[in-house]
Amino acid sequence: MKTRAAFLAHRAVLGAAALLAAASAAPAAAQDAESFFKGRSITVVVGFGAGGGYANYCRQLTQFWGAHTVGKPSFICQYMPGGGGVKAANYLNTVAAKDGSVVGMISDYAALAQLLEPKKVRYDIRNFKWAGVMVPANPVMMVRKGAKVQKFDDLFKDELIVGLVGVLAQDGINSRLINNVLGTKMKLVAGYNATAKIALAMETAEVDASLSSWISWKSRAQTQIKSGQFIPLFQIGFKKAWDLPDLPLIRELAKTEQDRQILDLGAGSAPFGRSVSVPPDYPAHLLAALRSSFDATMKDKAFLDAAKKRNIEIDPSPGADLEPIVASIMATPPDVVQRFRDAAGIK
Repeated sequence: MKTRAAFLAHRAVLGAAALLAAASAAPAAAQDAESFFKGRSITVVVGFGAGGGYANYCRQLTQFWGAHTVGKPSFICQYMPGGGGVKAANYLNTVAAKDGSVVGMISDYAALAQLLEPKKVRYDIRNFKWAGVMVPANPVMMVRKGAKVQKFDDLFKDELIVGLVGVLAQDGINSRLINNVLGTKMKLVAGYNATAKIALAMETAEVDASLSSWISWKSRAQTQIKSGQFIPLFQIGFKKAWDLPDLPLIRELAKTEQDRQILDLGAGSAPFGRSVSVPPDYPAHLLAALRSSFDATMKDKAFLDAAKKRNIEIDPSPGADLEPIVASIMATPPDVVQRFRDAAGIK
């Protein structure tokens, strides 16, 4: 029979062996990641068109990300618009290679799209992970100068024609939600595959307005905003954007707590903003390498200087922070989901 001293000595040996194994595993994983990424092109599948805000953020990131990633791979944006970002998320789940060569910049509404229309998506957002968040994003309704609606109160008496990128994108869901919960008079027109195309339609008075993230508006329509051609009408989120302190926040306009609960679910896209995800079963050691290089890129002075020149706002956070948010959204009680579906006009 072993003595207590012998038992403790044996356990100490096992503990030291485990620590040694863990210490040697980290460099091995880094070496494996470097071997994989060296000389390789990594595709970033973007869920919207080449002219929109997602594209601007993808191009900004991919210009600098490779220099901070072990093996110095190149990163390439691939645009895959459709279904308000659902097409790209479906592709990442069902078609894209799972060896580490494909990542995504999917819709910030991907979790809510699954929650609300599970039969129309071919992914489970709980199986995705994120390399990092470049910036959170409050959606802002922007209206053209000359439309009948020029301030929020006008929405209750005059019709506003709003262009949409998709019925399951944040613009489609939130616009219907606001109509049905608050009683506004927005007429919704779907079929545009990029927010930039809706902005062009606003300039020709084909539509009156578009609901897109504030950070996206600032990166691609700064001239129109400064000139007064495009006018912010309201914003969606849990707190006001730092530079829109006087613009109405939709959740603050709810008349009942139940209405606020529904509107808050619609605001669930804000923390995702412009983030980079990896598909299910993505190799863990490669994700760790991407998270490390993503964080380094976000601190790169050249990256930040270029972003500032392009009016691209950067306010990064760790990708792992999104996982509990996804879990919380997907755990929404069925009765709340049904009230949300009814209010958003989802059959």
